Amino acid sequence: MLTKHWLLRFVPRSGVGKLLTGLALFALMYPLFRLGTGGAAEDRTPAFFFSLVIAYIIPVFSYITEKAQEAMTELRPLLDLDDERYRHTYARLSSTGPWTIVLQVAGGAAGGIIHWSSLAGSLTEGLQALTASINGLLSTSGTLLTWIIMTSVISMLVQQATIFARTGRSHVRATPFNVRSLTPFARVSISASLATIGALALFPLLGLEGGIDWLEILPGAFAMLAPLVAMFLLPIWPLHRRLAAMKQANLADVDGLINQSLDERGLIDSGMDDPGRLQLLLTYRRELETCSTWPFDVSNVGRMALYLIIPPLTWVAAALIENVVDSVL
Repeated sequence: MLTKHWLLRFVPRSGVGKLLTGLALFALMYPLFRLGTGGAAEDRTPAFFFSLVIAYIIPVFSYITEKAQEAMTELRPLLDLDDERYRHTYARLSSTGPWTIVLQVAGGAAGGIIHWSSLAGSLTEGLQALTASINGLLSTSGTLLTWIIMTSVISMLVQQATIFARTGRSHVRATPFNVRSLTPFARVSISASLATIGALALFPLLGLEGGIDWLEILPGAFAMLAPLVAMFLLPIWPLHRRLAAMKQANLADVDGLINQSLDERGLIDSGMDDPGRLQLLLTYRRELETCSTWPFDVSNVGRMALYLIIPPLTWVAAALIENVVDSVL
């Protein structure tokens, strides 16, 4: 039994609704986490980071899910799925089983506990810090909530990518000459990566309240890198391999037909019934060789390149700002 993912229930489908949801989440979370920003710098709760990353990821998850649904709808005329299988495939882009949701929440909580325990030194010390002050309570709560939400979102985005991977491998009618109609696979690949790339760009905000601590930043960042690669490659890789194999097979076939039109010296066979056939075969091979086996167009590539430079820029900027502040103080 499938059920709509719980995070998607927070967000209306309209674009303004997503913006308002993000603003409402930030307005709700930030004052709460600000209660833990007193005391020594190293003990302060990164209120701005927790609030902003949660307010960002939930509406963006809804936006990316809608884009995946739009892509599946656009591909419908090319799919060899009957109506029932198509509806099930479409539903799984935004829904999953109850036990999967439980596993997502449990996995996120486990990751948050491990991360917080490593920051505290041990699980025992982490539990002591949790009950020692409001700062410890809110920092632990923010860490757990962020890990749970991010794990749930990334898990669903990987599920969406896997659905498109299976579709591209087995269920879409594809040839090297209709790659342009397969660009929805590339759009899904890029939009799915957007959520993780944007979240990575926010990680330097962890240092706003208490200074940059790479032990706080790196575990979550590294935990996102493997899913980021998976979300980018899964929707397009099976389709690419299929198109590449098809292109090579077609080239081999057309080369065989061309060879039949040539004599043993490699010249045009004077006994050919249809001399114009060779020209058609040569033209076909030339066009086939220019066909791409990746479902990208120029705009797709440019957008992805822009997304990829955002996190390094924010991380470098954060490090430079920290150095400037340290030298001034």
